[in-house]
Amino acid sequence: MAENEDDNMIPVPLPGGESDDERERIRKSNDRDQERERRGQPARHNRGYDEAADGPARVPDIERVVEEE
Repeated sequence: MAENEDDNMIPVPLPGGESDDERERIRKSNDRDQERERRGQPARHNRGYDEAADGPARVPDIERVVEEE
C-alpha cells in the first residue's frame, strides 16, 4: 500500500477544456481587441460587453440650453 493516497492519483484534464490551439486563438483575439481599444476603435464582437458590465449608457436629460455671450 502507498504511504500517501496522493501517490496513486493520476491528473486528468477537465472535460470541455480548450486545446492549446484554441487558447492561442483566444489570446490573439484578445490582443487584437485590446490594441483596437487603445486606438479608440470598437471591436465588433465586444459590442454589448461594456453595457452588460456598466449598464446602458444614459443620455443626460437637457432641461434647457442657455447661450452664453
